[in-house]
Amino acid sequence: MLKALGISVLLLAGSAGSAAADNMCGDDPIAPAIASPAEEQAKSPADAAAAKHGAFQDIRHWQGALKSYRDCLTASIDTDNRQIGESQRSDKPDADKIKKLQAEITNLNKAYGISTDEEERVVNEFNALSVAYCTRTDVDKASCPKR
Repeated sequence: MLKALGISVLLLAGSAGSAAADNMCGDDPIAPAIASPAEEQAKSPADAAAAKHGAFQDIRHWQGALKSYRDCLTASIDTDNRQIGESQRSDKPDADKIKKLQAEITNLNKAYGISTDEEERVVNEFNALSVAYCTRTDVDKASCPKR
């Protein structure tokens, strides 16, 4: 199951990369693979705790890289918008350049949206893993929400 999830993540990352392939920010960072609730339940208590903690650390690291990626996308969008404005204010606006920049902004926004959707998916997977961990009776629940 984890192997299939990893393949799905790679395919998703590949599709995200195609939207961002023509920008200077490159491809979005590859999301970490998160164990399913069933996999979490099947682990020993120590392995389940290690998997939950490892997933948390992997997500935090990935979100840091994702922030840098999104900051780059935003900066590129801002630069393109400035260039469009400058071109429109010139004596002879370059319609082809403006059209190209607008298409690039569309692609950058798509890449940003894909990264946001992917982050939401990963966070939901981690939440499901956490719920599976916290419903166990044989683990330390210090990291679980208080009821």
